[in-house]
Amino acid sequence: DTYDEFKKALDDGKFVLAHWDGTAATEELIKQETKATIRCIPAAQENETGICIKTGNPSTKRVLFAIAY
Repeated sequence: DTYDEFKKALDDGKFVLAHWDGTAATEELIKQETKATIRCIPAAQENETGICIKTGNPSTKRVLFAIAY
């Protein structure tokens, strides 16, 4: 739920299901800082109110981030 936890999980080679604000700019910023990209936007999920892992902006769903090796 925090950006530090997010980065640590990625460093450990894990996939991370996290809130994202839906903007290409935020996805690019995360990619530049962590090398992680969105791997999947799960279709079978209900909207879940939350806060973007990077920007703190409102988010309605979680997406799956990972680093491609």
